[in-house]
Amino acid sequence: MRFVVVATRDQSAPAEAFKPELMQAEAKLALKMWAEDFVREIYSRTDGKGAVIIIEAANEEEVASKLAELPLVKAGLLSTEIYGITAYRAISQMAES
Repeated sequence: MRFVVVATRDQSAPAEAFKPELMQAEAKLALKMWAEDFVREIYSRTDGKGAVIIIEAANEEEVASKLAELPLVKAGLLSTEIYGITAYRAISQMAES
């Protein structure tokens, strides 16, 4: 199943909280998740407040569990909203007519 995750940085956290070593660890784990085909796509948000991630997983619990491993999530600097997605309904409706 596919999921969209909207990740949002804690806007009240000072810039110094996002230390280079923390950001490097975050990027390293994100790339590992990508190599494992858990993360399918990842984008920076244009508002600079986080990321949008497309994930492939068995269920929402798996998504939440794996994202909880991210260093920024562990540090309380990143929150995530998880949404299950499927093919757009209108496409299948149009195909049936």
